[in-house]
Amino acid sequence: MESLCKTCLSTLLHPIEADPIKQCNLGSPSKLVDDPDALIRLANDQLHVFPFKDVNPCWRRLYTDASIAKAVLAITAHLSGDGKMQAGIAWLDEVVRTLDMALIMTGAPLREGMIEDLFSELEEFTRDDHDAPRRKRRKTESCFPVASIRGPEIGFPIKRSKMSISGFEKHLENPLPLVITEAIEHWPALLERPWRNPSYLLERTLGGRRLVPVELGRSYTDDGWGQTIITFREFMDTYLLDSKHDRIGYLAQHDLFAQIPSLRNDISIPDFCYTDPPSLTVGTPLATKRTPRLEEPLLNAWFGPAGTISPLHTDPYHNILCQVVGQKYIRLYPPSQTKNLYPRGLEDGIDMSNTSQVPIELVEMQLEDDPESEFCLFGTAPYVETILREGECLYIPVGWWHYVRSLTVSFSVSFWWD
Repeated sequence: MESLCKTCLSTLLHPIEADPIKQCNLGSPSKLVDDPDALIRLANDQLHVFPFKDVNPCWRRLYTDASIAKAVLAITAHLSGDGKMQAGIAWLDEVVRTLDMALIMTGAPLREGMIEDLFSELEEFTRDDHDAPRRKRRKTESCFPVASIRGPEIGFPIKRSKMSISGFEKHLENPLPLVITEAIEHWPALLERPWRNPSYLLERTLGGRRLVPVELGRSYTDDGWGQTIITFREFMDTYLLDSKHDRIGYLAQHDLFAQIPSLRNDISIPDFCYTDPPSLTVGTPLATKRTPRLEEPLLNAWFGPAGTISPLHTDPYHNILCQVVGQKYIRLYPPSQTKNLYPRGLEDGIDMSNTSQVPIELVEMQLEDDPESEFCLFGTAPYVETILREGECLYIPVGWWHYVRSLTVSFSVSFWWD
């Protein structure tokens, strides 16, 4: 760790010529170690002046490097004479928080590898459990609560198949939703490094110290919905392991695997994501929008208790949704039914046309064709549905509307590709 800290500080103090951080006009880079807290505050203020996409990259770089400097100085202060880290909790919690905030707030441009190396060393320290004698170990369950919410009867099931790559390519000639079986059963996340085990997830997150962004509430379309950043331990204790409350927190559409690469090693990108899928049919809503091409499949994590809901919406890319823990009820409508699903419009300057106005309470109801109803056409729209179980994947073609409800504690990974 001592050698790594020295390397990190040397790199921070000698930025490359093209580094955007130089546009911050700091003068001497030594300010990073003289007062990193002041520079973090300065950069944070600048990050909130404009929408994130319009912020000068120099401020993201400054926030990142000042955060690393602060963390490295704290680690160095707790190294003993033999180069090992001293036992303790408070300082380690603050180091983890500082580094994670850099990742979450800025993406850590030019420094992802450096932060990953620091976290790897810290993980070794916590695995050795040097601080165990100074604290009472918290008991963690070996599995998540088994309580579940009953799903609806499946009236219009999605086709299920064990699919080869050649078979999937043929399926893409007329792309329809498809449940793919036996495609991810080899994942370590389902076998020797099981994500269904809370203790394993805590180990991979530095004893639950890592920070994660959490959505508060059942769905982002609900009144009172909000977001917060908390430790992984707090997220699990509050929303996943305590079955006596009905509070809902959802780690939703988060690039957890860039933030915590050790979890990324437990999964692999399905080969289906390297096929060449068709574009949206001209005349469908998303076909007129400019969607950036993806160089690689885009991964996101979806982790939460029973009762979390993704309201009826569309995605701009083809999607393979892989179920690692628990079960989800999923309903899909074809793009041709868009007008019957009442898409939203601009709301506070944000384009919400990928989300339906139909209240989530009505989605699973058998609505009659009532001309007096505000959503009179919704009940006429044909759909298909499934309950996605552990080890299964769901192919969602681009532009298809889908509604998702967790029936148990659920951990899913989505892979967008085009």
